[in-house]
Amino acid sequence: MALIPDDWTPRLASAVASAVREFSPLLRGESVVCLDIGCFPWHGFIELSALTAAELDTDPSKMDPREVASWRFYNFSAGVKSWAAAEGLGERMSETYDAAEDSNLAVTAEAFMLACARAAEAPEVLAAVSSLPRDPRFRVRVTHPDSGQVFGSPLA
Repeated sequence: MALIPDDWTPRLASAVASAVREFSPLLRGESVVCLDIGCFPWHGFIELSALTAAELDTDPSKMDPREVASWRFYNFSAGVKSWAAAEGLGERMSETYDAAEDSNLAVTAEAFMLACARAAEAPEVLAAVSSLPRDPRFRVRVTHPDSGQVFGSPLA
């Protein structure tokens, strides 16, 4: 049995692409250096956050994954209507995580983080990301909130 439901990653990719396209005009041309996909299987929570180049240039420590909540565009996905397409994904993730045996919790969490990274590499997400005003240092990342492990390509 697969850990990740078959339609989960494609649905997330579609939701991410829609949210990024809706968010892009809100930047008013400000360059983005990082698009962070926060994945918290134990809470059933997925969030998109963006770090601007100006924020990073002012404070290089902002790139630390533990600083995402201090970003000006932290969890921007909560403020865009199109993120409704992600409805139910967090709940399904949480249910899968909660159903895992204690010995498989870490494996289950990593499987969802890898699924988020795969969603970030989907063609529709890459096309949406190209609509963002990007700094040359731009990266998309999915980082394990406990270990700091980065999943996926930094240039997704």
